[in-house]
Amino acid sequence: MSAATLPAAARMLAELLTRTAAATGFRAARILLATSATAADGSIARAGIVPVRRDDPLVRLAQAAARPVPFPVAQLSDTALAGIGSTAVTLLLLASNSAAPQPVRDAGEVRVLALIDPLPGSEHPAPAAARIPIEFLDSAVDAVLESVAARHRHDELEHACRLATARIEAEHRLDAADGATDTMAALVRLCAQISGKPVLLCDSRGRVVTAAGYSTRVALPDPAAILRAHGPAHPRRGVPTMVPTGPNSTLTRRKLLAPIVERDSHFGWLVLDEYPAGFADLDQHILTRTARRLGTQFLVQHRIARVAWNARSSLTRQLVRGSGAAEDLAASGEYLGVNTRARRALVYVLRHHTDTGDPERELAQRMEHLLDAEVLSTRGSEGILLLVEAQDATPPAATLTRVKTALAQAATELRIDPGLIAGVSGVCEPSALARAYREAREVAQCIDRFSEHDRHRILAVDDLGPARLFLANGQVGAIHQFVEDTLGPLLRDEAAGPELLRTLDYWFGNGRSIRGTAAELGVHENTVRLRLAKVHTMTGLDVAGHPADQLSVHTALLVQRLRGSTAGAQPRAAVTSAHTGYATDRPADGLLAAAASTEERRTA
Repeated sequence: MSAATLPAAARMLAELLTRTAAATGFRAARILLATSATAADGSIARAGIVPVRRDDPLVRLAQAAARPVPFPVAQLSDTALAGIGSTAVTLLLLASNSAAPQPVRDAGEVRVLALIDPLPGSEHPAPAAARIPIEFLDSAVDAVLESVAARHRHDELEHACRLATARIEAEHRLDAADGATDTMAALVRLCAQISGKPVLLCDSRGRVVTAAGYSTRVALPDPAAILRAHGPAHPRRGVPTMVPTGPNSTLTRRKLLAPIVERDSHFGWLVLDEYPAGFADLDQHILTRTARRLGTQFLVQHRIARVAWNARSSLTRQLVRGSGAAEDLAASGEYLGVNTRARRALVYVLRHHTDTGDPERELAQRMEHLLDAEVLSTRGSEGILLLVEAQDATPPAATLTRVKTALAQAATELRIDPGLIAGVSGVCEPSALARAYREAREVAQCIDRFSEHDRHRILAVDDLGPARLFLANGQVGAIHQFVEDTLGPLLRDEAAGPELLRTLDYWFGNGRSIRGTAAELGVHENTVRLRLAKVHTMTGLDVAGHPADQLSVHTALLVQRLRGSTAGAQPRAAVTSAHTGYATDRPADGLLAAAASTEERRTA
């Protein structure tokens, strides 16, 4: 504060102190003010008032004395008057009621008059100082402090008025946006415009939803880093939290972080970046009110999406069951934006007790993103059903390969239980979805019966062929014995067995083609023939020439693939089988008959 704006009382007190010091034989006078209620101000300093701590040695000394105390300058190094270059200081305790010093010591304020450095040739200052009208000085100090406090209150009221006006204006703009905008991105842009700072919106998992105000000069921050710096505090609606920078943080600028919470549901975070200016009180208000409106939008959209999803789930169950008239299903599909006449592949995801949450919705949405195709979902008593739309321009075998790949990727990204088991039907018309459900469920049950549940297992109907009926309904012990009877010599031979099993796997995967198998393995065709002959010698099964033996070995290899052991577990065979379609046109009774025929020939 300049001298021109110094309050009149403060200027009067400064002049009074100067004349008091001269009249009593001192060079200068200072009033030491120890209080927890009055802050330092330019007008106080110009009036000769020095704010000090309550534990300053000069304050303690004056409080303990009953008369003026001469104080040597050598002891001023740790006091408020350190470095004044004087030779002596006389201290007097100022109080409105000098006859009662004890209340002064207990009061909120303590005032000490310090008369500094006696003038050359003057008499001892103590008697003259004792004649100072202390009550008058104390009243003058009160006038100065009241003037400064009034100025502070005036400034605070002006600031509060300006802040209230700015908040009302911001509220009007946000209220107008509620009716003019229908997206959260528009509300985030408005928040950036009002605050003049970049704004970031992320979901509860820290994934970016939208942002505004960021450019090449202001890079988009990592939401995960912001949440790590914020700490594991439970998100509650209220005043935004300041996220600081520091040596243990990767943030280069402070952030204001407001949780988006509505009806005890946490939907995400709203982040305000400290750029290009520092944070102000209005920034917190804008961020808080925007977060509140975003919470309302999140809640409304969440409810609408849940209702629509439930309707789509109900339609999915009707399509799979084949219940309801085709015209009614088509009408429901038109209302929900679902093409009920599209050809689809059915995915049956078997759930286990280790599964948590309701992943069917996120799984379907993630697969839609990966495949760029419509994916319907519903939940059954034992698993999740997904209906994946097949594009007319894509061959069915390629569609199944893409579906299996997308399902595995989606399960990994969503961190679903690593033992996910899924069966995939072939691409079929809507009228065949009930049969596709039975087929995909049988595949999933086969995997569940024979796999170790240690990783994602996803197979299509064509990967197992009609053997799925035998594997899904037969006794597990009998099937294991069948594998031992069929492939036992190869499984026990650690030297030649793995190579022969791998050759058989690739041979069936290439449609029993010697040339294709040799090309896949990178060996000569005669090498493949010799290996098949060695299989015949070790097992007694003529896989090169007898169809029943081929079926038995192929079925045993499928069980090994389900177990996740030997060469039969290689994904190459599963993908190839989807393209070649081997064993897909053989009837189920032929499979069982072929197995029985093999056992009879072995016995003979």
